[in-house]
Amino acid sequence: MTRILVWTCLLSLLFVTGCARFAANASRPTFQPLQISALEVDAAEPVTTSAPDGGVYVAWVNHNENNQADVMLAQFDNAGTTVASPVRVNQQSGVATAWRGDPPSIAVTDRAVYVLWTARVEVQDKKGTDLYLSVSHDKGKTFAAAVKVNDDKVPGAHGMHSLAVPHDGRIYVAWLDERNIDMPQPSPHAGGHHMESNRDLFVAYSVDGGKSFSANKKVASDACPCCKTSLAVAPDGTIYAGWRQVLPGNFRHIAVASSTSGAESFSAPVIVSDDKWMIDGCPVSGPSLAVAANGDVRVLWYAAGEGSAPGLYYAESHDKARTFIPRVQMAEENVKGTPALAAAQNRAIAIWQGWGAQQAETKIRELGGTGAVVSVAANGELPSGAISKDKLFVAYIAKTGEKRSIWLTKF
Repeated sequence: MTRILVWTCLLSLLFVTGCARFAANASRPTFQPLQISALEVDAAEPVTTSAPDGGVYVAWVNHNENNQADVMLAQFDNAGTTVASPVRVNQQSGVATAWRGDPPSIAVTDRAVYVLWTARVEVQDKKGTDLYLSVSHDKGKTFAAAVKVNDDKVPGAHGMHSLAVPHDGRIYVAWLDERNIDMPQPSPHAGGHHMESNRDLFVAYSVDGGKSFSANKKVASDACPCCKTSLAVAPDGTIYAGWRQVLPGNFRHIAVASSTSGAESFSAPVIVSDDKWMIDGCPVSGPSLAVAANGDVRVLWYAAGEGSAPGLYYAESHDKARTFIPRVQMAEENVKGTPALAAAQNRAIAIWQGWGAQQAETKIRELGGTGAVVSVAANGELPSGAISKDKLFVAYIAKTGEKRSIWLTKF
């Protein structure tokens, strides 16, 4: 207990300077929430990232009644003003697919905008998903033809993906894959995620801006099949991959592995925390990773293990993910989906959907235990966020009747 209290105090000192301006204004958004998806369109799965110019990009998925979907992208400046009308990322209309546990992934550098997404695949009686990267060199106005990431030929599930593009321009992709899994069970977005077989964690990389990808490499087995993966790259080039590992006894805990070889090989997985969470199904909630300017690895996740309250937890490593300091609870409540971690330099904000008896609620809290939980949207679902030039942008889903829409707010 003393160790945890000391760590919390140290974290408070670390973040109080960098987050002071945010904390002072965190009680209310700096502008009225803006609906960014089109009216009368069923839109879901938002993901948000910052841009080098101080702006922000939001990607999401439009769904229609024929089980078709399109990945959309919109750009905003630092004031939250729309820079251009939303564009469709996938060149062929309707081929995309996504569900609440597996939104698109996005990264923006001074070179390009990168969007990772899944497409439906059906060959004879076999169905699955393929993983594609689309790249824009004009700030998201147009996209080149998408490039397939997974290199297997037989249709199967490829999803729960994540994306990282550091300053050197290399592109790293991680995902869960069933190519080596015997007798795969029904897909989670077809219902029945509790019957899903465990999957393997795979990675690939590109050194030519996304025109081609390396041979796919397996990093780990027995990954929880419906929990999102996460990637982060440290200033020194170390790559960190996070996922939910299924351990003997059906314990499902967060694992992290690292690579110092440009994703050619990874270390043995390290379990971040012994949450004692045994569950006979997938919680559809993975980790979010970020790396501070000093190289510290941050992990945010949800757990509901034996002997502790369900809630949002946070841990940090000071030795390149070899060990993690005991977890700290950020919020005591049920959390739906994968929590988001918006980070910039030494600032980091947790973003999540609380799930009460009556309604969803999007919430935020700065890491380190300094400051209270702040409500962003009383009806906000499955949020994502990014820090861009000291502004926090949060995108979330809100329902109007049976239709879902994407909203953006700013602090």
